[in-house]
Amino acid sequence: MKDVKGNINKYIDKNWISKNFRKIVIAFVVTVAALGITAGAMDIYAKNMEEGIMQGIVYAKDVSINTKIPGRIVKFYVEEGQKVKAGDKIVEISSEELEAKKLQLVAQVNQAQAGVDASQAVVEMAQANYNLAEDRVNQAQAGVKASQSQRDIAVAISKKAANGARVQELAQAQSAYTLWESTYNRASVLYEGGAITQQKLEEIKTQMEVSKQTLSMAEEGARSEDKEAADAQVSMAEAGVLASNSVLSLANEGLNAALAQVNQAQAGLVAAKEKLEQAKAGLQEIEVYLNDTIIKSPIDGTVTSINSDEGELVSTGTSIGTISNLENCWVNVNLGEDRLMGLQEGQAVEVKFASFKDKLYEGTISTINKEPDFAVKKATNENGNFDIVSYAVKIKINNLDQSIRPGMTAFVNFKN
Repeated sequence: MKDVKGNINKYIDKNWISKNFRKIVIAFVVTVAALGITAGAMDIYAKNMEEGIMQGIVYAKDVSINTKIPGRIVKFYVEEGQKVKAGDKIVEISSEELEAKKLQLVAQVNQAQAGVDASQAVVEMAQANYNLAEDRVNQAQAGVKASQSQRDIAVAISKKAANGARVQELAQAQSAYTLWESTYNRASVLYEGGAITQQKLEEIKTQMEVSKQTLSMAEEGARSEDKEAADAQVSMAEAGVLASNSVLSLANEGLNAALAQVNQAQAGLVAAKEKLEQAKAGLQEIEVYLNDTIIKSPIDGTVTSINSDEGELVSTGTSIGTISNLENCWVNVNLGEDRLMGLQEGQAVEVKFASFKDKLYEGTISTINKEPDFAVKKATNENGNFDIVSYAVKIKINNLDQSIRPGMTAFVNFKN
């Protein structure tokens, strides 16, 4: 026994107890108070549950201010707690590298535009050459027709020379010459006025001279030398037809070559335009990035947090701050499935806040989630030891004021 007392005296120092007596008493009092508070809280919670009062949290629409481009923060245009409107400047990110890139792309756009202008000039020149070649083909075709007509006339004259002229033929020859002579006189007047080309005038003159020769032969009758001359004219006319066809063939070849040049020039123009569009797209992208260096508020609200400082380097996606719409706060309450009976959207409720116990707020159930929150709330023997899940209920505060802040504790009375 003496050994036990000795051991107790060995470990209990009366002087230590006297020195720390006050601390021991305080610790004891605090422990008792904590137990009392806990018991009281449990009692209050149980009472609230019985009265239909549930605890919730105040939420607000929060928008995180992020940067799309990496860089150094140059300037903040707002401070925490400051109210902003949608479109107000929030923060500016450095843009020296983007400005340098923009200058390069502007130079590329200018160079590409010059290429397009040059290609357009080549296309216009090739088109002009094609039009000229087409005119040459038309002239060659007209020449072929004229030479064929002369050949037909020469053949007719040759036949006349061989067969001799009859009275009716003489009259026809006279009428033909008279017609072509008057036609030539009118054409001469039109040519002097610029109404027809010299080529057309010469064609009419040729027809007139041929008709004159036909008339002369009809009047004089066919001689041997006339027949020979007529045959020679036929041969010359045939040679003229061959020559005209050769000119037409060369004109067609020139037209095909001109068309190939037009196609090649147009392909070059398309390529130049594509290059220009690519340069413009690159410049437009840089301009978008430059616009993004000044970050603006996406909503009306209050700057509730600023997470960075001026001069700080930030990367893409970094949250620089938060803007909250404090004018449209709401309360979220998670209710167990066993407490949803009788609740409906549009139902009026009463709301109190822990920070303002004496003030009563009016609320309305705006949403009862259709899908449950599968977080486990509790297990109970009443439902066969199945876990009870909760459903989020959103409460709109009808007489909301500026004193309510996100994160505050709210007590919602669902029994009116």
